[in-house]
Amino acid sequence: MGNLNAEKDLTFEQKVVLDAIYRIDNLEAKRKMSKIKFEKLLFLLGKMHRSELEEINNTFEPYAMGPYSEYIEDDILGPMKDLGLIRDYKEITPQGREVAEQILQHDEALKKIDESLKILINILLPLKDNDILYLVYNLYPDYAERSQVRDMAKSENFETFRIDLKKINEKPGNIFEITSDKGNKLKVKIENGIIEINEKEEDQ
Repeated sequence: MGNLNAEKDLTFEQKVVLDAIYRIDNLEAKRKMSKIKFEKLLFLLGKMHRSELEEINNTFEPYAMGPYSEYIEDDILGPMKDLGLIRDYKEITPQGREVAEQILQHDEALKKIDESLKILINILLPLKDNDILYLVYNLYPDYAERSQVRDMAKSENFETFRIDLKKINEKPGNIFEITSDKGNKLKVKIENGIIEINEKEEDQ
């Protein structure tokens, strides 16, 4: 590691990604962290912290398997491998672990993002890659335009309901029906600025 000064020699984005790999490497089930999950973890983290992670957020582009960032590969992971901090996207070196722990102790901005990281990792790790692609494509459909798997990114665990925003401005107390991409139906009632969603009763 030489005379690496974590505060000066690493960019904030590199610190965040190092922290992500540190968190992943601590997990017993880290083998479940596929490259797709890792990419989408950082993509969603960038969306959650747009101002702090502007460079990460702005470098994701539509790709064959969903949003992808060459910047993360070339300017973050590559240099950290060269510095001996990581072996790959889910394995940190002893030197990298020492640096990650040092940074977490002193960087208040990173501590805030670390909390979001832990939440996202816990959510994404148990999911299949298809589930994650399904969620990302439905939350951010613009990133599906170059996808080679968009039509195959189906999920057994999730379904999408969409609400027409025009209906929100209609008569208070209005009740309307929404249908998911799997054909299931819900009743939506909007009154006093509150959206109430209930399962649709079966026709008698």
